[in-house]
Amino acid sequence: MAISPLKITQANSSRDDAPKRAPGKWIGYATLCLVCFAGYLFASKLGLKAGLSDPVMFYLFIWGSLPVALALLVARKFSLEKEPLGIFFGTLTGVLGAAGQLAMLNALAASDANTSVVGAITGLYPMVTAVLAYFLLRERLKSLQVLGLVLAALAIVIFATDPSMPFSMKDGWHEHSPQWLRPVGVVLVAWGVVGIFQKLATNRISAESTIVWQTLGFLFFLPFALPSQPHSSLLSGASAYGLLAGTLTNLGSWFLFAALHCGGKASVVVPFTALYPLIVVLLAPLVLQESINLLQGGGVVLAVAAIILLSIRFDDNHKA
Repeated sequence: MAISPLKITQANSSRDDAPKRAPGKWIGYATLCLVCFAGYLFASKLGLKAGLSDPVMFYLFIWGSLPVALALLVARKFSLEKEPLGIFFGTLTGVLGAAGQLAMLNALAASDANTSVVGAITGLYPMVTAVLAYFLLRERLKSLQVLGLVLAALAIVIFATDPSMPFSMKDGWHEHSPQWLRPVGVVLVAWGVVGIFQKLATNRISAESTIVWQTLGFLFFLPFALPSQPHSSLLSGASAYGLLAGTLTNLGSWFLFAALHCGGKASVVVPFTALYPLIVVLLAPLVLQESINLLQGGGVVLAVAAIILLSIRFDDNHKA
């Protein structure tokens, strides 16, 4: 579906004054989003470590996302905006977001997956959002943000190479890449594109409505995510991790949408909320008893630096 930058600019015009009326309000929402996303990553890994498979975790994730959407629907007295494009973009965020979530669980379930490393590299999805925002939303990139893109590329190169395996021109680079790399690539693309659709949705409908339609997008996957074992087997303490992951994702998404809805720019808010790997790196040794080697640590530093540079705020007189 072709999107005209002119039409997007016009759609944004009705909200251009929002940041002026409440300067910095989006920062509070974005910070809460960051905490929820870090909690979601820990819950996902803990569920996998407790013995749940990634398909079962995904199934529980979908159900765990429902309470937040239902609470927001009740709060709005079951009244949602009927703006077709807003509904379309909101639902599409759910479809692509769920696809990225399934890929994330697949990456975390890999035998060689380290949560800090996977979290850091998937946190680079704003580089996709920033590039798309430049072309589609006419949000200008600063020179430091371009540097962030370069650092992100370097971090990906570091993470994509298994230091324990000697590189051979005969075998090729892909022969020695970690198992989690391919699903992480899916996460980067899916969540990077989602960042654009989130902004397009919240330009037209409220953050609460966007969450409801996003959850509908999650539910599209439900018929394909049915676990093979009886549902009674899911009634265990470990299942709480899957449900919690879904709840934290939707709650974090609501904070993200609220930040966008009150005037935050897509190429600023999305990278800022992607700083959750910093929390994961600091707490993973304590919560998950995971450590990283020196090279991986360098990659994490580059990734976090890239995300920080990508989150630099634009001047208000730049086009949105």
